[in-house]
Amino acid sequence: MEPLIEPEDLVTLPGVESEDSHHSYVEEEKVAFLNWINIRLKSDRYLSKNYFTNYIPISEQGDSLFNSLKDGILFSKLMNDSVPGTVDERALNYPKTRPLNYFMMLENQTVVLNSCVAIGCRIVNIRPEDMVDGVKHLQLAVLWQVIRAGLMSSITLKKHPGLKKLLNEGETLAKFVSKSPEEILVRWVNYQLKRVCEGKSIKNFYKDICDGEVYTYLLAAIAPQHTDLRPLRETDLEDRMQMILEYAENLGVRNFVTARDIMKGSPKLNTAFVAHLFNMYPALESEDQDDQIDDFDDEAEVYIEETREEKSLRHWINSFNFTPYISYLYEDMKDGYLLLQVFDSLKPGIVDWEKVNKPQFEQKEHVFKSVENCNYCIDLGKLLNFKLIGIAGDNIYEGNKLLLSLLWQMMRYYTLSLMRTGNNEVLNEQEVVAWCNKKLQSDNSKKGRAVFKSFRDPTLRNSMAIIDLIDAIQPGSIGYDNLYTGDTDTDKLENARYSLTMFL
Repeated sequence: MEPLIEPEDLVTLPGVESEDSHHSYVEEEKVAFLNWINIRLKSDRYLSKNYFTNYIPISEQGDSLFNSLKDGILFSKLMNDSVPGTVDERALNYPKTRPLNYFMMLENQTVVLNSCVAIGCRIVNIRPEDMVDGVKHLQLAVLWQVIRAGLMSSITLKKHPGLKKLLNEGETLAKFVSKSPEEILVRWVNYQLKRVCEGKSIKNFYKDICDGEVYTYLLAAIAPQHTDLRPLRETDLEDRMQMILEYAENLGVRNFVTARDIMKGSPKLNTAFVAHLFNMYPALESEDQDDQIDDFDDEAEVYIEETREEKSLRHWINSFNFTPYISYLYEDMKDGYLLLQVFDSLKPGIVDWEKVNKPQFEQKEHVFKSVENCNYCIDLGKLLNFKLIGIAGDNIYEGNKLLLSLLWQMMRYYTLSLMRTGNNEVLNEQEVVAWCNKKLQSDNSKKGRAVFKSFRDPTLRNSMAIIDLIDAIQPGSIGYDNLYTGDTDTDKLENARYSLTMFL
């Protein structure tokens, strides 16, 4: 059942029919989001003292939030607060003697949206022009995903080993880490409820929390020294909610929700509130060594913390906007179905869908049908000349890290397929290198640009060839004064961050 939003909660945009909630926004969400921005970015000196745009604090009145988001600077600052290091702010256009023009704001918003995809946000049919033009429901959609990314980033077994307590009987860690952060938060709430009120549980963050009982028990479980069950004595719901929020304020976690938001069951705001509670008061301290998770535990059979390679491949697959969203590569791809969708995107028509077993499978045939799909993936990979020696369908089903070899070759094939000759032929890697070097040497005004022999060339480590290539493609786009000229690892890392943001 979908959460209900009352019609009076929606602000309808000019020129949009009132019944079309897809082009409306909830005023309470706008206020909650801007208050969160004011808290998280209040110490940013640029945002609080900028001459041209009054960023911080953002007023709850009118369109202050939407206007502040238009040039992309506030978005970028918030993204770096949520996922540090995502945007290299040296790559942004900042107003100097006059406000940014439309083109400069478009450049900033292009960086914003591409960076959103890089951290796993789902950006569908949203253009930089929509952000600069202040299309409110789209601005809020992106804003929520950026805020959500920050709130959910610590809900991992690596950062909170005590989450192992939330596994169901017989459930593997691999299965658990494939759950969405929202699903894990529901389990966390139920775990805490069980400690103080046997039999009380929830399934969602809207209708199941509207009477305030769950929040009363939850606060008592995670911070018993500062809260109690007195709100349950209040028969007036609004008074009960106010007591709950007073307790939350004393704990320093009164963010996102008002009494009305709880009573109305606002899904996003209540999810954000619970995530903030978890981040501040996880209450999962291990009581003994048995509760600690060893990365080499035979039971896990997975690395608890996702590697950069795994994260990059997962975000790449999610950029296709398939359903379901992938939270954990090995578990979510073990039935082969999503892999086959990726193959069909690499080369449309390559998959004969009559041969594919479509989920959901009956339990007794789950392994057989999943391995059949995975074997078909291996066959398709060989058709595309992938090197798949020693990789079989059952390796994919079992969550073997050999899957990474297949996925890397799929991503490489996809990337090369975007680069074609005038005859529409796909370039190979050597031809791409030759094109890059030709481009680097094409501008006579920029002598001494580095060339490279292959993508394994050690001269690429300082990123200068990549930066020069970007400037050759779009002259004047690189601020060479922003670069580090030393040869230390720190200098190389900073230049790499800059080049990636400029590339976006």
